[in-house]
Amino acid sequence: MKRNWLVLVLVLVLSLLLLSPAFGQDKYRIAFVPKLVGIPYFNAMEEGGKKAAEDLGVEFVYTGPVTDDVAKQIEIIDNLITQGVDAIAVAPNDPAAITPVLEKAKERGIVVMTSDTDGAEGVRDVFVNQALQDQIGYTTMDELAKAMDYEGKFAIVSCGPTAWNLNTWIMYELERLTQYPDMELVTIRYAYEDVQMAINVALDLINAFPDLKGIIGQCSTSAPGVAEAVTQAGKIGEIVATGVSVPSMMRPYVKNGAVKSFVLWNPVDLGYLTVWAAKYLLDGNQFEEGVEYEVPGIATKPWYVAEERMLVLGPPMVFDETNVDDFDF
Repeated sequence: MKRNWLVLVLVLVLSLLLLSPAFGQDKYRIAFVPKLVGIPYFNAMEEGGKKAAEDLGVEFVYTGPVTDDVAKQIEIIDNLITQGVDAIAVAPNDPAAITPVLEKAKERGIVVMTSDTDGAEGVRDVFVNQALQDQIGYTTMDELAKAMDYEGKFAIVSCGPTAWNLNTWIMYELERLTQYPDMELVTIRYAYEDVQMAINVALDLINAFPDLKGIIGQCSTSAPGVAEAVTQAGKIGEIVATGVSVPSMMRPYVKNGAVKSFVLWNPVDLGYLTVWAAKYLLDGNQFEEGVEYEVPGIATKPWYVAEERMLVLGPPMVFDETNVDDFDF
């Protein structure tokens, strides 16, 4: 009789070990593939992802191409599928090109997400968005208009021409431009996530358009690039630079007067939210329309837009001389 009880106890203990997530399963492996690694913006997202992994008890895998290379990004995602990660979030360099490999991930039972920029809308489970696209575009144009005294010619230096987020922001900037009839967009150029290329492109624009009054750097590398070009050209006070970038890269240009203000959000929080959202879905939960979620570890209350399957971190932030020193990302 005692032997039977012993066998029963051993069976129960074994069953609990096999069923318990704490003992029977490895930690969730949640991967994030940025557009490229090694730039301050995505370094900040990596920092947030690592913090979330520590807080939530998951494993965070951060890997990406060293340039905005679509083919390399696809290869990296394919490798993650082979490794059997539980969730993959990606900031696509090319939303269309990335779709087939994300379909493959989905077929393997992997939670598929986009973060920072969207793509594969028919495949991904959720898009973790830093802010509503129209608000980013409107705010950027409003800051440029204010700095230009609401008149004059300006240019845009974007990064990848296929980047969904950048193109969407530009669309809303042009929509907002209709409210500023004395301002004129002269051209849009591309610098491919390369600060030096952005400097060169902006210097070319300054030479080509002698009456230029403003330049938008549309991404985190082109914004400091155009500010540096204004500085090198000796045009501080004549041409204003603005755009979307991180305080660590824009601070010198706010200090020297080339930039009056610029736009962003907290990319550390965005990285944190990306990992949190992946675990939330892996735990079997579903996001609900209009719900504001309490996410320990970030300052905002993200909300969900069901029609677009989009989780929004919060509103965009404006940085200027009054607050640029308050942030270290």
